[in-house]
Amino acid sequence: MGRALWIGLALLGSATCLAVLVLRPAWLIRWVLQPLLPEVLFCARGRSRRVAITIDDGPSWAVTPGQPTSLELLDLLRRLRVPATFFVIGEHLDHGAPQFVARALADGHALGNHLQRDQIFACLDRRAFLQQLDSTEERLCHAAAPRPLPLRWLRPGGGWVHLPMLRWVQARGYRTVLGSVFPWDTFHPPLAFQRWFVGANVHPGAILVLHDRPDTIAATLATLEAVVPDLQRRGYAVVALDDLLADGPDPLADG
Repeated sequence: MGRALWIGLALLGSATCLAVLVLRPAWLIRWVLQPLLPEVLFCARGRSRRVAITIDDGPSWAVTPGQPTSLELLDLLRRLRVPATFFVIGEHLDHGAPQFVARALADGHALGNHLQRDQIFACLDRRAFLQQLDSTEERLCHAAAPRPLPLRWLRPGGGWVHLPMLRWVQARGYRTVLGSVFPWDTFHPPLAFQRWFVGANVHPGAILVLHDRPDTIAATLATLEAVVPDLQRRGYAVVALDDLLADGPDPLADG
């Protein structure tokens, strides 16, 4: 009986820890991961109620007639009057609207490098990784021309990093960005869950991560339309990623 009790308590404790990590991970990211990995930007420090929106995997394209794309996402952000940083996949520029990059920049959004393909990059050697980084940078700059495109931010696929990768990225003049509020949208949870998750995990300096691809774009549109007004009612301002860092010291600068 005693052994069964201990096993039950251990299982209960494990389930509780798992639930916290899945449902309320922001505390772990802010107070454990960010101090352990100052080379990676998970969130900004400071007490001002400001957050940044980042959107991965674009530009999206319509798989079926009438399906929304990145252009509808730009329309929504313009209507909400909030900026975002788009982490663009190089290959997706072949499928998305050709005017996406120019229009995003004209609307005041920032672009980041999400490398050439939608994959995990932690297993690539230096040469293969930098080939993907440089290829995507070249394609983004070409799409933005004649407007100059200074690229500062990089987000590796799947959020997997290792220390040599971080050094490669920094040597190219980029800063690696992950995030602190990811409502598991790539797993297609109900919209009500995504809205609840953002509200439960948001914090001063939060970086929200959503996705712009054919299987997530409709949910991303609905989530943003709901959570941006929610956040503003709670006193949060949605700002650009660069402006978010202006609120407090950069962890990398401190290191």
